[in-house]
Amino acid sequence: MALDTDLLLKVHLPAGLPPDVDPAVVQSLERAVERATALVLQAAVPAQVLARADELAGQLAAVAGQLAEPGQELLEERLRRVNTIRRMLAEGDWLTAEEINRLQPAPPTNKSLPASDWKRRGRVFSVTHGGREYYARWQFDAGYAPLPIVKPLLEALGPGRDPWALAAWFHFPNAWLVRMAADGREAPTPPKDLLHEADAVLEAARRYDRSHVA
Repeated sequence: MALDTDLLLKVHLPAGLPPDVDPAVVQSLERAVERATALVLQAAVPAQVLARADELAGQLAAVAGQLAEPGQELLEERLRRVNTIRRMLAEGDWLTAEEINRLQPAPPTNKSLPASDWKRRGRVFSVTHGGREYYARWQFDAGYAPLPIVKPLLEALGPGRDPWALAAWFHFPNAWLVRMAADGREAPTPPKDLLHEADAVLEAARRYDRSHVA
């Protein structure tokens, strides 16, 4: 059955998507919703609505089946992400909220505190792995309080970013932060190693172009 393409061009329905929807599947979903809308709007009587609904259900099932078979490019991207996260977990020092609680001079009764409150205030950020929440050790000073530089850095990097992408920005060498290495040669340095150089790391954060994506 041919669809009325003029209808597709004239009807525009804004629709929100859950925040965890992978951008790689949005185009497929958009085509499915457009076709579904056209099928329903073309129905003139209830019986036709039911027939269109049956056809729509079959088409959405087909789309879901296609989405379950990710393309090679998407698979490679997700593999890179997994490997990046594994590397950061292996190379970094990570603390749970409970561990941060125990390390406080006067630990609050609520073991999620003070880490959860610091996170809510934007003073630190956390990542999730295996169903557990972790905080990078470099965000804290010797007394396990947030370093003052972390909050303005997170603001400069922008709200709503993937926490693992933020972790990657801090963890890996940054071309805007070239310093003398142990072998006497200049080399890019990870921002987490230069948090004592507030102006330099803030400038690097402002230049963030989403190239460090976990």
